[in-house]
Amino acid sequence: MVKPEYIIWIFTATCNLDCLHCYTYRFRGLRELSLQEKLKLAKDIGENGIKYVNLTGGEPLIHSHLPQVLLMLHEYNVEKSIVTNATLVRDNIVELLYKTDTRIFATIEGPREVHDKIRGHGSYDLANRGIEVLRKKLSDISIVATVNRINYKRVHEIIDYVVSIDINELALLPVMPSGKALQTRIYVSAGEYLEAIENAWIRAREYGLRLSAWCTPWAPLLKRDIGFWFCREMSGMDIDPEGNVLLCDILDFKITSVRDKSVIEAFEEYRKHQLVRVVNTPPKLPGVCLKCPILQGCRGGCYARAYILKHDLNAGDPLCPRISISGK
Repeated sequence: MVKPEYIIWIFTATCNLDCLHCYTYRFRGLRELSLQEKLKLAKDIGENGIKYVNLTGGEPLIHSHLPQVLLMLHEYNVEKSIVTNATLVRDNIVELLYKTDTRIFATIEGPREVHDKIRGHGSYDLANRGIEVLRKKLSDISIVATVNRINYKRVHEIIDYVVSIDINELALLPVMPSGKALQTRIYVSAGEYLEAIENAWIRAREYGLRLSAWCTPWAPLLKRDIGFWFCREMSGMDIDPEGNVLLCDILDFKITSVRDKSVIEAFEEYRKHQLVRVVNTPPKLPGVCLKCPILQGCRGGCYARAYILKHDLNAGDPLCPRISISGK
């Protein structure tokens, strides 16, 4: 039996904000899994020994189903994390997060005026207060910044804020050209993202802060001490609010569903799918990728960005500096 190492579960598309870059905006018309279907999935995850689940949205913390699902996952000792805008944090939800040993990734996009321009007027102060409430009880909190054309020159300023509230990690996530970002066109170019990473890295070193770059598998080309995550091994699954298993949560390729089959059955079907194999073992990549020293660990970088912007899963990550310089 082969099981996924992790699951990224887009728990809900419902949200109290209307951010300019929201990639889950496109899921708002889906028929979300019912509570019983969510609990069935959580139990299935636990009984099959899947180690890690990340719950994202939308805004998971405002959803009425979250407490029962977290408690079910906790009962099976599943490691859990939640991505939240932190604007509606209440004491009762903090108690739940503490009780279920859930890690928090809270989003801050820059100083107040920058954050509010991206996420809505007043959202910075609400998020700041929410993070303060979380910190009173929780120790496992990280800050995430979505790098976009509005904030890329000021992302490094977030580090001052992170240090001031005694949090030791900042993760950068380039806004994907998906969902609402396709309308607002605030996703970054290669040069803009590289500028943001460089400035953040310099500031992070001054403080000894951990810096990660999500969806940036070519990060080792830049700095050896930037954390990154590699997804082309296809060792986990992305599940949308309706229970569809997606090739990537940024793309709308539906591979299978957990609504009518177990997690293990869905993962087996997923692994055998032709698109998954094409991503996992690219039959063809640009020459600059084939000559790259981190080819085996990157395999062409983000295939979702490549597909959306170049219409080819294996055209090479448009944000990679080697790809952007080559003009491929």
